[in-house]
Amino acid sequence: MRSINSVLLMLLCISGCTIFTEKNSSAYLSTQLLPSGKIKGYYDVSGKILFKNPDGKHNGELLMQISRKSEMRLRIYAPIVGSLIYELRAGSGKFLVLNYQDENYVMEENKIEVRKTWLGMDLSLDEIRWLIIGRLPENFQSWKLNKIPTGELQLTKNVNEIRIRYNSEGYIESMNKSVDGLLEYKAKIIQYQKEQELNFPKKIQIEDSAGNNTWVIIIKKLHAVSGSMDKLEFDPPAYLQPL
Repeated sequence: MRSINSVLLMLLCISGCTIFTEKNSSAYLSTQLLPSGKIKGYYDVSGKILFKNPDGKHNGELLMQISRKSEMRLRIYAPIVGSLIYELRAGSGKFLVLNYQDENYVMEENKIEVRKTWLGMDLSLDEIRWLIIGRLPENFQSWKLNKIPTGELQLTKNVNEIRIRYNSEGYIESMNKSVDGLLEYKAKIIQYQKEQELNFPKKIQIEDSAGNNTWVIIIKKLHAVSGSMDKLEFDPPAYLQPL
């Protein structure tokens, strides 16, 4: 099975891409950025993704939707013509990779082993959302929280530990995850930007424990949408073949 890194090496050898947005709809009326614990809808994100591995650097434009229910749709478009070439759909139970260019797909359960294979690290949808908005939800019960002497916030759940350091304004500055005492990934929000008096990340970097794979997400726009995401469909188009 090829990893998503291999797919991206082929699909993201592009630069100077133009972002293509969806048609306007009533769901996009709300653009106010709300604390993650208060929004009942989802976040609509547009920007750029850069991927680096020992073979080189690659980049492309992205559209992402991610909800409080930990559902995510990530799409990458071809330059100039704007055709959809790659898509990732992930929910609490399923993980679907669609490669429109090679006309194939991979469907898996959304579990640790699958995320490690296809993302290069165990990066959950909740953790992606925390980094995208730069803060934790106001209420969540699955993690145990503890302030440790280093000044970091320690989150623990089973064999997982996440350490979060905040900047002077109370937003996430860095977030490192360990599993069974071993570093899984380290992430940092390099830069913030402001819209309607609220800060949100502009540049996020995520690196696996070995330093082999580095993801950089540059956010151009982030909207909190007070509607519901379109239902994620996990039935691949008929013309795509299983990989």
